[in-house]
Amino acid sequence: MNQNIADFFADRKAAWLKAKLKPSFTDEEQLQFQQDANEKFTLANWLPDAAKRAAQLTMASHPSKFSHPSAKTSPIIANSRQVDDGYLRSGNVDYDLDVFGNAAAMDVYKFLTLVMDDGKTVLNHLEEDSTHIKGLFTLPATSYETLKQGLISIKQLDDSNKTDHLVKQVYFPVDESYHLLSLLTPSGLLTQVKSRIDGIRFSEETKQAKETRKKNEHHVTGYDDLFDLTVTAYGGTQPQNVSVLNSKNAGRAYLLASTPPKLKQRQIRLPNQNFFRNSLQVRRFKDAFEPLDKLIRTDVNNVYVRDGIKNCLKYIVDQVLQRAFIVRAYGEGWSDSDYYQSLPLSQRIWLDDANLAQRESQDDWLEDIVDAFANWILDSYEYLFKDTYVKLSDHELREVRIMVTQAVSSDQEFFK
Repeated sequence: MNQNIADFFADRKAAWLKAKLKPSFTDEEQLQFQQDANEKFTLANWLPDAAKRAAQLTMASHPSKFSHPSAKTSPIIANSRQVDDGYLRSGNVDYDLDVFGNAAAMDVYKFLTLVMDDGKTVLNHLEEDSTHIKGLFTLPATSYETLKQGLISIKQLDDSNKTDHLVKQVYFPVDESYHLLSLLTPSGLLTQVKSRIDGIRFSEETKQAKETRKKNEHHVTGYDDLFDLTVTAYGGTQPQNVSVLNSKNAGRAYLLASTPPKLKQRQIRLPNQNFFRNSLQVRRFKDAFEPLDKLIRTDVNNVYVRDGIKNCLKYIVDQVLQRAFIVRAYGEGWSDSDYYQSLPLSQRIWLDDANLAQRESQDDWLEDIVDAFANWILDSYEYLFKDTYVKLSDHELREVRIMVTQAVSSDQEFFK
């Protein structure tokens, strides 16, 4: 007999005797109980009874009792296909089937999950009709086939597809109608998640690393941890009424944080077609253009007015360059994405540090930027003050172009 089976009967016998024997019993009474236990917990006597009680249990991958202890649905054993899609779901994680039913019959499940010498369980051998299990289960009083049918009834599925009003339901749209889905819990998956998280947080290696940290000492590997975990409970004070795996986990399971990602807010929109149209909102520059408009419309033409116009233009140019700096600060290579391929090459060279070498060694891009920059200033001024707009003189147009050329070509802080 397999050692695990022998140990199983020894443990069952010891537990039975502990519950039955009392200090007040005489030696004869204790001996009688010992003889009863030796007879009761033998393969020949225990197995036929276990085969009858196996029908009180049901194996499933998604027990309905996690939704409500009184929920009764068809037992589901999901055979999901494994796919390397990165999702934590059934099929992508190997785990044992769960079992629920009469708690008094759970010893049958424990027996069926005992591992034989070849690494397979008793249930695996029964399903395969192995020679070894046939020899072991050939008993005088009961046939092997009767024992097998009784024991594997724990895994027989119900084709009725029955759900329960206590199970959470959701209407899922399919074409022009809806499918009503019953949401069930993958208890084996919950168990695996809990086991792995506990391994990360409470393993001996983690304990040693944390102790080292408390002492402010160096640890070679350190330790990992998970935050924002929530612990939920199933079954209250009777977790065994939900399922075996739930009872093994003391009714507890982890819920991983399910929150929206924390997105870093951009201070400016990255241009996908034109920096001057996409990243600059003209109305936000109105305060900068207002003093320029007043100076241009004044009847006075002296050095103070001309210097004032020049200072206003310089301020507007500086404001635009600051927004260009923000785009540059976003990171190297952002313009390589397919989304930004419509952006002119000259602007990609100007705004993306991935093109720094090209920017420093070539001048072709500079002319395009100066033209676009100068035109944006003139068009923006006309748009903001179309009712009072005064067309700039040729001298002022030259001033705008010269100022933009100098600002773009000589701002060393921007280029390096």
